Amino acid sequence: MTQGRIPTEDCEDCIVNNESMEGISSFFISFPILYFCLKIWYSKIMRHMEKSILFILFSCAFVLIVSCANGHTAVLTDSNGDTLRSRADNEDKEILWTRELESMRLVQNITTGDGVDNAVKLTPQSIIASSVVPVPVYPAVDGFGSVDTSLISPELKTALESACGTISAQKSADPLMADGCLYSYVLFLSDLKTGWKEKFGEDIPDADSSGNLFTKEIYGAPFIDDDYEVPVRFECKKGYVDILICFIKNDNGYRIHQLIIQKWGGADGK
Repeated sequence: MTQGRIPTEDCEDCIVNNESMEGISSFFISFPILYFCLKIWYSKIMRHMEKSILFILFSCAFVLIVSCANGHTAVLTDSNGDTLRSRADNEDKEILWTRELESMRLVQNITTGDGVDNAVKLTPQSIIASSVVPVPVYPAVDGFGSVDTSLISPELKTALESACGTISAQKSADPLMADGCLYSYVLFLSDLKTGWKEKFGEDIPDADSSGNLFTKEIYGAPFIDDDYEVPVRFECKKGYVDILICFIKNDNGYRIHQLIIQKWGGADGK
């Protein structure tokens, strides 16, 4: 019986296969170790780079601060050694300036003015308001009208006062009447006596000790057209009567051409 032999070629293939397996195993064993070493090396490099970057930034900031702190000492000069400030001063001295216009007005205090209280601050709005001429406001009497007498001239006012005094004293009005209008005054006195009795229930009395039938007159706003019509309220203790006195103007001044009784009223306003 002969002993079996393994062929030589097959033995060699087995040896090669064993060596390959050992190489692959060594690779997988050494790879994690290599990866771990590379990671440690990379972290050290990055830590070193961070320190380097911080050092570079700190150095740049320091240089910038030092340069800014010393910046005010830098002076711009030209080739002759003159600074811009010195050249500007020299140019200013050589310029021939004209005389200053309104020099006193520029230093004058314009926040106050003549006739204006110091407590009032002058502003454009207040100056505009002060330049506007205010429109006068006149009161009005209920049932009579406005008492704006601004259109009554001094001459007309004198004639009006004379007419009111004559009516209140019940005297002759010949000097006050226009030519051919004396009958108008006679008819007016008749209407005055009739209205007095109807309104107050008694005959019209004679003038009192002061010579006046009425105690007060109120002039109303005149109506001026071809003639001058002035409403007048005559007041007494018992009430009032509104009379329209009509004037015309001629060479002799203002003369009465008509008197019209417009309204009667009691002391209670009725």
